[in-house]
Amino acid sequence: MKMRSMVLCAALLATGAKVSAEPVADSVYRHGRIYTVDRAHPWADAVAIKDGKFAYVGTDKGVQAYIGAGTKVVDLAGKFAMPGLHDAHQHMIKGEARYIYCQIPPDSRIEQIVASLKSCSKDRQYGGWIVADVYRGDLFPDGHADRKYLDAAFPDTPVYIREWSYHHGLANTKALQIAGIDRGTADPEGGRVLHRADGEPTGEFLSKATWLITQHIPALPAKTVDEALLRTAALCAEYGITSVQEATASRQMIEELRKLDLAGKWTLRTATHIVWGNPASALMPPQETEEVIANRKSYETAHIFTDFVKIYVDGSPLQPHSTDVELDDHGEVEVARLYDKPAVLNAALTRFDKMGVKVKMHAVGSGAIRTALDAIEAARTANGNSGILHDVAHSLRYSPQDIDRPAKLGAVGEMSPAIWQIKGPLTKNLAGAWPFKSLLARGTLMTLGSDWVVLPVPNLFPAIGGMLDHGPESIDIKDAIEIATINGAKSVGWDKVNGSIEVGKFANMIVLDRDLLNISAAEIGETKVLSTIFEGREVYARPQ
Repeated sequence: MKMRSMVLCAALLATGAKVSAEPVADSVYRHGRIYTVDRAHPWADAVAIKDGKFAYVGTDKGVQAYIGAGTKVVDLAGKFAMPGLHDAHQHMIKGEARYIYCQIPPDSRIEQIVASLKSCSKDRQYGGWIVADVYRGDLFPDGHADRKYLDAAFPDTPVYIREWSYHHGLANTKALQIAGIDRGTADPEGGRVLHRADGEPTGEFLSKATWLITQHIPALPAKTVDEALLRTAALCAEYGITSVQEATASRQMIEELRKLDLAGKWTLRTATHIVWGNPASALMPPQETEEVIANRKSYETAHIFTDFVKIYVDGSPLQPHSTDVELDDHGEVEVARLYDKPAVLNAALTRFDKMGVKVKMHAVGSGAIRTALDAIEAARTANGNSGILHDVAHSLRYSPQDIDRPAKLGAVGEMSPAIWQIKGPLTKNLAGAWPFKSLLARGTLMTLGSDWVVLPVPNLFPAIGGMLDHGPESIDIKDAIEIATINGAKSVGWDKVNGSIEVGKFANMIVLDRDLLNISAAEIGETKVLSTIFEGREVYARPQ
């Protein structure tokens, strides 16, 4: 028997395949064109899966030894397969808001806004409040949002509407009364309460000031959160996503994710970035945030990971209330517009880095990006190189003075939202944004994030194709696929177990309806996922 095993092993090695010691698989996928994203062995015909991991990656001939009486055998019939995608920037509850809260078309005038609110069903109203998405202030009379337009229709019901950037909001008078807000309410750090000419608040709150209202809105029922999270997981499977970074994790979300995973219902490897320094986004006061971070390990499970924090450096570039931070005409950061002072951010990065916590910094403008890189540099100076790869989230525009710094500092260029392939009004002001080629040439680790909530679904394939058609910053398909797979795993420290199809890694794989390496950028955008395998189990099969 020992000699037989030695002969079998020698035969497998002769095929050039990568093998493990166990020859009997739970499932085998063969006769495929499998792009492994393993640079040493980029292509395979077949894989064998045992206990949720790849036990064999190699040839059709070599995989035969792994087929037993109980092995499920799938004939790929020449179809293209690759590792599951990593979405580096998701908002799992916000993305599901259309199924939770009242909805207002973003191009609505005040009459349509009021009509939409009036038609909102009772099952979408929680704790006596009407919460809705979204409005645009520039579409109000005189181009300014004001609570007076809501008060006549809703004198006794508190109403809060999120602005189309999701960074600001509008509340009616009843909501202001509940929150105790009047003309004397001070602006919080990193936020503004807008006022009329007579000094009265308009009801519109910018950035961190939204917490003055949202802290009074009742929390969603646990059942509603669970249903939203499960819909997210199903949608991710449909689009080939098997691992994610949740960019705005609250205590309630993490608690419900933990329950779902312990019940065997969660099918995404998930890094939960707990929001620090912004209670409006964290959905909890600062002291509670510190408590959750301190006890973060108690929420971890096999698929939920909590050594992650999110910090906002600046806000949104969308009008009429842009809160992004660019460099001024003298090449200096507009410090007064930052959500937190640089010293506060530097201290936070240094503390979290020393704790072993990865930080994702929301940094849209070139000034915010410089500030984020300065914070990472401060952490490296204080702690040495911890090996933690902190994210510069969104990474739209780097100044020439800063473009070399991410690679030198070990920072991740997290490229989001995934809209660069869209031509038209949404991106007309974003010429030159997302410098893929420039960052790649410097050795910067880049990842891909949908920033789901900006898009209707977290479909990353149009963005993957868009990287190939991005003017002078275009890159090739192999680099784009790495950005969407193994780079995400490297970013969060999972590359030993995820991100490529290799023996010993979790069997996260997708089967597609086309070969991404042999089609145009536009055709890549039309890709359909035929099957998604998460840790060896098929969690999505496209209907025939």
